[in-house]
Amino acid sequence: MPMDDGGTTPFGRVIRADNPSRLTAVGWEALRTAGVRTVITLRTLGTTDEDPDPAMVPDGIVIERVDLEDATDPEFQRRCMDTGIWMTPLEWSEMLQYWPERCAAAVAAVAHARGGVVVISCGIGRDRTGLVAFLLQAVVGVTAEAIAQDWSHSTGRLAGDPLAGEMPVSHILEREGSKVELAVLAAMDMGVESRLREGGLSAADLATVRNRLLG
Repeated sequence: MPMDDGGTTPFGRVIRADNPSRLTAVGWEALRTAGVRTVITLRTLGTTDEDPDPAMVPDGIVIERVDLEDATDPEFQRRCMDTGIWMTPLEWSEMLQYWPERCAAAVAAVAHARGGVVVISCGIGRDRTGLVAFLLQAVVGVTAEAIAQDWSHSTGRLAGDPLAGEMPVSHILEREGSKVELAVLAAMDMGVESRLREGGLSAADLATVRNRLLG
């Protein structure tokens, strides 16, 4: 992906995915062959996502869970769930402001993952993974335009999928007087690195993440 300094990120260091519990044995073997050694499942407390069957996971791949959101938190319900913005990049600013420790935990999980390719996954591969992909992209200097295009691509891929929700995210953004790139810029203006550090991400973990993504 294009970076602010004119460079580009290497391909294939982190894979963004939907729920890996849907993989067949062939799918899991394809991940292992592709060099995947860690699958991080991003979860929301108070909701249910099917977890991968341990019997299906090949030797050499570990599953790590991160509770990224808390649906039992009244403030999270009010700010993100009741408004529907948890399906959009508008949530990213809210998470950085009110729950930086959860954002930091997700980035730290990528930093602590064993060598090889890392998969970040959630239910449909757009919302929770979209947030963590943004955090990773932001700390290595990917442009706001590229981040917005990356997230929008996943939305296009999910068109018509019943799991993606009844209300199109474009309607939520329009209702809030925003657009994808404006929401990305607003989140970046929060100071992603400083918010992650406030949330408990160490300087060593930040350096490890940058090295993992950039080599």
